[in-house]
Amino acid sequence: MLPLFEPIRIKDLEIKNRIVMPPMALDIATEQGAITHKLIEHYRMRTRGVGMIIVEHAYVNPEGKAHPRQLGIHRDDLIPALEHLAAEIHKQGAVVGIQISHGGARSMGNICGPSSIQSQYLTRFGEVNRKNCRVLPRKLDQEGIKGIIADFARAARRAQKAGFDFVEIHGAHGYLVNQFYSPLTNIRHDEYGGSLERRLTFPLEVVKSVRRAVGRSMPVFYRLGADDRLPGGNTVQDSALAAQALEAAGVDCLDLSGGISGYLRHGEEGFFAYMGQAIKPQVTIPVMVTGGIKTGNKANEMIAGGIADFVGVGRTLLKENEWAYKEWVRMGSGTCPYQAI
Repeated sequence: MLPLFEPIRIKDLEIKNRIVMPPMALDIATEQGAITHKLIEHYRMRTRGVGMIIVEHAYVNPEGKAHPRQLGIHRDDLIPALEHLAAEIHKQGAVVGIQISHGGARSMGNICGPSSIQSQYLTRFGEVNRKNCRVLPRKLDQEGIKGIIADFARAARRAQKAGFDFVEIHGAHGYLVNQFYSPLTNIRHDEYGGSLERRLTFPLEVVKSVRRAVGRSMPVFYRLGADDRLPGGNTVQDSALAAQALEAAGVDCLDLSGGISGYLRHGEEGFFAYMGQAIKPQVTIPVMVTGGIKTGNKANEMIAGGIADFVGVGRTLLKENEWAYKEWVRMGSGTCPYQAI
């Protein structure tokens, strides 16, 4: 069997292959953050042949909402519909987790952040020109920081109650956890800012709080903004150290992506592979890498070459629902075990 289609285990979680549909914001929930039929169908139609699905980022409190119809996980009354979504994905044989986030300075409303500074790199919903960011975020005080950490824990517990197999903390793409990690957006002079170690304080406290909330058995994933790709920002060398600290804090899988400058929409196939090359040798937990994957051959090459344990296939799955199943057949991996939807 090709490495791409080999099963892998994280704690008690058995994943049938290494293909992951990564979290991609759809903006098709209700304005109150609730599940819609359209959202359920979007995921259900993309499960065939996929080992794992990470549902798009859901905001942990109302202030952390980043776009008008973003999915929410901030109230207990949202749990039943989230449970229905998880169950529909499970019916198709895929493992499913959900990403939890806070927009921070990228939020829609009363924005906040580690520091009260303007940043041309942190666009908010509806902003086109990065140089016209006029709103100063409110600098979070100790009470505000502790409150958000507790909100992440409560959100993770809701995910567990809804039947998700794991939860992923969003620490990339310029959202709040990433804002604390990056020196471009964190200019604090207390225990939450300054050195790399202190900039990691908030991310690590979020991880530890989530771990306590879900217990030892439920896997906790972390999407790490592994490279700001900007002068003065974090580098993959910094993130190799951060990855070790995250593993020590209780993270079970690292999902590598872009930092403050965000993700890329275009580039050569596997454009984030360099992150896996730098970071995977520094940790013992599984590593996931995304980045413009279009073919099973490239995905298999990344797994076989030790660059990643999982490969995230995003926009290709948006264009072709059954890409994973078709690549299984095309690559001649034997009798396909996946049922038709």
